[in-house]
Amino acid sequence: MSLIDLPAPLILASASAYRHAQLARFGLPFTAVASPVVEDTIVADTPRETIALRAAFKACALQELDGYEEAWIIGADQGVVLTAADGSAELIGKPGTPDAAVAQLMQLSGRSHELFTALALAMPGGRLLEAAAVVRITMRAFSVSEAEAVVMQDETWDCAGAYKIERAAPWLMTRVQADDPTSIEGLPMIALGELLRQAWAGG
Repeated sequence: MSLIDLPAPLILASASAYRHAQLARFGLPFTAVASPVVEDTIVADTPRETIALRAAFKACALQELDGYEEAWIIGADQGVVLTAADGSAELIGKPGTPDAAVAQLMQLSGRSHELFTALALAMPGGRLLEAAAVVRITMRAFSVSEAEAVVMQDETWDCAGAYKIERAAPWLMTRVQADDPTSIEGLPMIALGELLRQAWAGG
């Protein structure tokens, strides 16, 4: 028995192994396909708006391709939002290299930041449902050698913020505040469940 009888194929518009593993927890049949969207080319007025726009573009761009017009397509994007003393907010994405990952962790050392994850569900007829999850994380002040150890042990250069909550990251943290802690891994499962139920109900 399935949690929900989907009326259309379910597609995860992501090549992320992390998001793939998360979505599999629901036990729903789905296919993972990388979206053609180039994330860095999509920029809005604020970090949160940028992340939300990228999630929506990922889902909608895939739906425009042949073979996906009738599918339900999930798009997601995540970034670290770091606010300075003057109130300006900086969007921090995936570091890409071990050295950049260490530098990114040191930027977060001794500070609080937001891990913002946006979710979009594109459906036939141009219908789009959106949601977001915010996690507030406080890091203790740690050394460069600790940051290097976490990065190399957990291989975190493909993660926004350069840490993995399911691995050694709690070693560096003092507090995590979240309504949907699953979002830290890349896919807000509580919000996604709500979007799927809303879509199924036609609301």
